Amino acid sequence: MSQLKFSRRDFLRLSAVSAAGMLLPANLLARAARQDQVTLNVFVHANHPFDNVKPLFEAKYPNITLNMMGNNDMNVLRTALAAGDADPSGVPDIFWPEPFDVQQLGKTGVLFDCTDLINQHKSDFPEGKLAECYIPATGKYASVPGAISLTGLFYRPDIWEQAGVTMPDDWTWDEFIEAAQKIKKDTGAYSLFLPTDGSQYASVLWTFILAQLGGNITNADGTQVNMDDDKGITAMTLVKKIYDADIAINDGMFNETFLTACKAGKVASFPMQDWYRQFGIGAAVTTPEEGLGKWRVALLPRAAKDGIRTANFGGANTASTKFTQHPTEVSEFLEFAHMTMEGSSAIAKFGNTPSYLPYLNGEEFLTLKAPIFGDQLYNQVWAEAIKQYPKQWYKLPVYNEAIGEVDAKMPDILKGKVGVEEGMKAIGDTVRKLNERYQG
Repeated sequence: MSQLKFSRRDFLRLSAVSAAGMLLPANLLARAARQDQVTLNVFVHANHPFDNVKPLFEAKYPNITLNMMGNNDMNVLRTALAAGDADPSGVPDIFWPEPFDVQQLGKTGVLFDCTDLINQHKSDFPEGKLAECYIPATGKYASVPGAISLTGLFYRPDIWEQAGVTMPDDWTWDEFIEAAQKIKKDTGAYSLFLPTDGSQYASVLWTFILAQLGGNITNADGTQVNMDDDKGITAMTLVKKIYDADIAINDGMFNETFLTACKAGKVASFPMQDWYRQFGIGAAVTTPEEGLGKWRVALLPRAAKDGIRTANFGGANTASTKFTQHPTEVSEFLEFAHMTMEGSSAIAKFGNTPSYLPYLNGEEFLTLKAPIFGDQLYNQVWAEAIKQYPKQWYKLPVYNEAIGEVDAKMPDILKGKVGVEEGMKAIGDTVRKLNERYQG
């Protein structure tokens, strides 16, 4: 990030110039600013949906260049922001934080205030995505909704058919277990992944089911840890039932061994996010022999009667900081990327599902196809999932640490070394202690 560094003297000089500029008539100042070439440093990972947005945005705003930095190490960014007003060097103009990062940083007041921009488009976003961007402690929006990150069941109908199993219109996880046991007996293929080594992503299935039950890690303002309540225990009980049914491959979703098993027809299905077709299975599977065009997606089985059939995992939003020297240009990018049909189209074609409802309800989104899904109009499944997107899945600052605790402790629960209720209460007590640092 060395190209972003600037000295305290430079910062004060720029601030003085900005203050002096306020003496000019506002229209002349705005016109002068628009004549200058502006570069916005964009702090995102390589192979990002903003790669699609960049040429469209720069064509509309020829005075603005997006510098795609190809790095989104949030630890580096947190360190830079921790310096606060004393040294804002190294802070980008645009970045792509997870919701818990938005909540943590937004509470401190270092993020760019997006409230006015959100209020202009509030009805254009799902309630659950708006909650991720809203900071209860300040009453402001500290980011704009980015990818919505919907969960569905990726599955191979051709493998299911070998076992005489077809996708029902509606079903429960108990019915899924029964079908998965038959699939494994007849084909040898697993029906989901469930790593038991305590590694990252071990808790993914538990979070899906918890969200479906209407549960959460914390309450809305993060003051209370709820993950070990009745819903948390019920979710873990169901995950253990799935583990005991021996239908899950003991592997992680990004492991090469898992993707190799998928390509070899040893995995018949798994619950995962919409973006996994771009960053996971779709990138790995390249030929019909490996399953290209043979995968489909459906809504999840239900965890509760009349419960939702989707969940959330990921779904980064877009933010800036109060240190940006280009607030007008930042606002223009945020609006173009996430609050226009053109920007949303670019993100959707990349492989993420944008949050902008006018685009999601349009014909282009509903008729998109992807090689991994063959002729399936897969976004029609995601469109239904959007209607059920969890409104209570709060990702407050402690969220990431809480998930890490479940990752580490869940294997002992699944293997029966610790009882479900006892194990969940121990996790909850640990997370309550961790959560204390985020209070006040």
